[in-house]
Amino acid sequence: METEEGTGFDCRICGACRTSGTYLAREMMFALGTAFHYAQCVGCGSLWLTDPPADFSVHYPREYYSFGNGSKGARERLTDFLRARRDWSYFGRGGVLGRFLARQYQEGGLLSISKLNVRRDARILDVGCGSGKLLHRMAAVGFKNLAGVDPFLSNEISNGNGLRVRKCRLEDVTNEKYDLVMFHHSLEHVANPKGTLRTAAQLLAPGGKCLVRLPVVADAWEKYGTGWVQLDPPRHIWVPTEGAMRILAESVGLRVQSVEHDSTGFQFWGSELCRLGLRLESATPLRLARQFGLRGLREFRQRAWVLNRNKRGDQAAFLLERTEG
Repeated sequence: METEEGTGFDCRICGACRTSGTYLAREMMFALGTAFHYAQCVGCGSLWLTDPPADFSVHYPREYYSFGNGSKGARERLTDFLRARRDWSYFGRGGVLGRFLARQYQEGGLLSISKLNVRRDARILDVGCGSGKLLHRMAAVGFKNLAGVDPFLSNEISNGNGLRVRKCRLEDVTNEKYDLVMFHHSLEHVANPKGTLRTAAQLLAPGGKCLVRLPVVADAWEKYGTGWVQLDPPRHIWVPTEGAMRILAESVGLRVQSVEHDSTGFQFWGSELCRLGLRLESATPLRLARQFGLRGLREFRQRAWVLNRNKRGDQAAFLLERTEG
């Protein structure tokens, strides 16, 4: 629901003090229906949550998708086997089966990392990593120097492969240097993205890079409005445009080396489920096939591919590096 443009607003990215509109949105991942409000900056187009909850932890329950570890029955073991073949295919192995699975079931995180040609012994920090699922898959394909942080973990995770995930904020990490600092759909969860990205820049070793993947305001927002699945109130505190991300990077001494839109059919089927008031967290592949049909899901993927090609997908990967001097 849109209201009039207003003043009394201070964009923490570009500094504009007016909104082009304010909107009412409802929590839909767990179908709670709780109402929240967003304002859109008239300057850079970013969306900002204006009435955050007093306690965010209630919106990150144990069943939140990035925290689960899953059981290991026969079906899960088969899934793990197939996932491993898919993951290796991004790094030149995995065979015909792996390449087929990579085409059908894209994993944006590993795919984006594979394009960076990062050394296997590079020091890598994943910010807002949940239980470290991506880091564990990176370890499985040969990465050896991995760490993660997430303030919403119930407890720290330390496994035999040397990977450690700490229950803390990025700002609590000191006296450490990394060759790659990553935000895989986590920077939009912080109230002060400028301060957080500045901290990440300070943790970069000489020649280090920062990879930020997050939703961006584009066609899906224009099509679905507050029913856009990646608005995700109240967990997404802000959602930028591509231009706003460039402003943000420059403000903390980084520059955008490359941008790749990597949206998927999720922007369509997820938003359609929101329209129907259905719980997103329980959207299994079988239920999606029943709801939209295999042809419908294929069409969603094709539409996402076209939007990505035209740089209008609803999420993007930004590779950032330090500016000279």
